[in-house]
Amino acid sequence: MREAFRLDDDSKTISRLAIFGRFRFRDLIAIGHEGETMNEVGMFSKDDLLQSFACVDEYAGCYFFQHKLPKVVYEYCLKSTDRKDLLVISEGISDRAFSVEVVERAPDSLSQDKTTIFDIAPNKYGFTHVLVVPNTYHGSLKGRLDGKRENLYLCIPIHRCEFSGSESEGEFKEIIQRMIPIFHWSRSVCPKIKVYFDNPGTEAGTDEAGVLMKYPTLLSEIENLNGVVSGFVEVTNYKGQVVEVLSPKKDVFTLVRNRKDEEVLTHSKLVEALNGFVLAG
Repeated sequence: MREAFRLDDDSKTISRLAIFGRFRFRDLIAIGHEGETMNEVGMFSKDDLLQSFACVDEYAGCYFFQHKLPKVVYEYCLKSTDRKDLLVISEGISDRAFSVEVVERAPDSLSQDKTTIFDIAPNKYGFTHVLVVPNTYHGSLKGRLDGKRENLYLCIPIHRCEFSGSESEGEFKEIIQRMIPIFHWSRSVCPKIKVYFDNPGTEAGTDEAGVLMKYPTLLSEIENLNGVVSGFVEVTNYKGQVVEVLSPKKDVFTLVRNRKDEEVLTHSKLVEALNGFVLAG
């Protein structure tokens, strides 16, 4: 009987889940205290924020404040205007200059109906773009500040290959819970990949819709495919491009691009090709 493929739990994700145990994790980091929400909708003021945070500083036109947990501190940067409120969050890193740069480069044409991606200048974290998500995608500043969230956007510095920019709310939440620690600015690149595979040798596989998979897990499945003539691994990158990997015999792999262009490769050359495919497209 075929065993359904299961992704390994990420220990850091489990740790974060434990830390946020008193919150609903699907709301990400809904940090507001329990109580009545404010009815007034508009810009966040310093007094508003002081209802939920012990200290609020002002710097370069933004508010800076912290949410402290027993094992980690989350740094917040909020730029509030009458049209939109832009929030940047980092875990264990305080970099006000970079946070300000992120919100200052955000385009005016943001919408609560969709995600947006814009590019940023080279920086010490290696990020190339920023993903902006609507207030329904995250739970930041909920609670007493709930009435102020109508124009709130979360701005997430990313490596371009980590998100397509067209993620649904559900897919976004799955990615950040299982795949990408979005508030870790020192993280390794975590390319977004969806994998559909069948391996009769290990009796593992997925349905045709595929699953989101971490890149090291994909490489393990490629190794497991070695010499399994009737097996395959199909990989979709963040651009929606697809390649297929076959193994007609031991230590020989075939990489199929565009459903028809085949190239016979050694394992090392295959990994090199996959690196380029998932990281750059």
